[in-house]
Amino acid sequence: MRLRKLNRVGVSQFARLIDTIRSGSRHNIPDHLLEDPETSETVDLDLEIGRSDFYSRYAMGVYLTGLFKDQGIQTYMGDSGFWSWLALLWFDQLCPAKKDVRKPSMDYNYILSNDFKHRPRHAIYMTWQLVNRYGKDAMYLLCKEMPTRGEAMEQMMARQEILSCEGIVRLGSKLYLDPQTGMQKKGTGGKGAGSVRRYVTWLNQLKLTYDLYSLSPEDLEQLLPPEFERFRTSA
Repeated sequence: MRLRKLNRVGVSQFARLIDTIRSGSRHNIPDHLLEDPETSETVDLDLEIGRSDFYSRYAMGVYLTGLFKDQGIQTYMGDSGFWSWLALLWFDQLCPAKKDVRKPSMDYNYILSNDFKHRPRHAIYMTWQLVNRYGKDAMYLLCKEMPTRGEAMEQMMARQEILSCEGIVRLGSKLYLDPQTGMQKKGTGGKGAGSVRRYVTWLNQLKLTYDLYSLSPEDLEQLLPPEFERFRTSA
C-alpha cells in the first residue's frame, strides 16, 4: 500500500470510531479511510508500506526507522494525520479484538495530539522516535507485544525530558535489558529496589543538583545508589 496521511475528515472519523468502540459497540476497522481521497491524501514520500505483523513495538520501530531512512521525515514530525494514518493501518495489532471485543485506550494513543504532554503516548510516533534515536538501547522500553506499553515505558514517559536524555535512556538499557533474551530483566517493572520506578524517582532527585543532559551513561552509572547493583550485575 502507498503511504498516505489522514486529512481532517479522516482523523475525525478515526476518533469517532475509537469512541464508538470504547462505548461497547462492535465495529470492523474502516480500512477504506486509508486510501479514500475524501479521508486521506498523498504525502511527499514515495514509499510502499506493508501490513506486517510485529512481535513487539520495538520490531515496528525498527521497520519504520528503515523505511523512513533518508526520506526527509522531519516534515511530518508533528503531523497528526501522518502518524494517525499509521495507527489506523496497524490498529488491529495495537488494539486487537478478543471475542469480537476491542478495548481501546485514550484517543491520543492512536491520534497524535496537539497537546505536547500527550504526544509521548502515541503508539507509533514515540516508538519510531525512540528506535530512530537510540536503536537497540530502546529495546527494553519497547519489547512488549504491540497492544502493551508496559510499566517501564509508563514510568519513563512520566516526564518527557527523561525520554529525550541520552544518558538516562542508554543507562536504562544497560540496567534493564537482558541481552540474551531481548526482554526486560526480572523485577524491571516492579516496585522494588532498583526497578524502573525507583530509577525515575532517583533521577527526579538527581536533577536538583545535576544537569542530566550533560551526563553520559557512564557518568550516571557512577552516581547510582547501591540499590541498583543487582541490575548492574545480573545477566
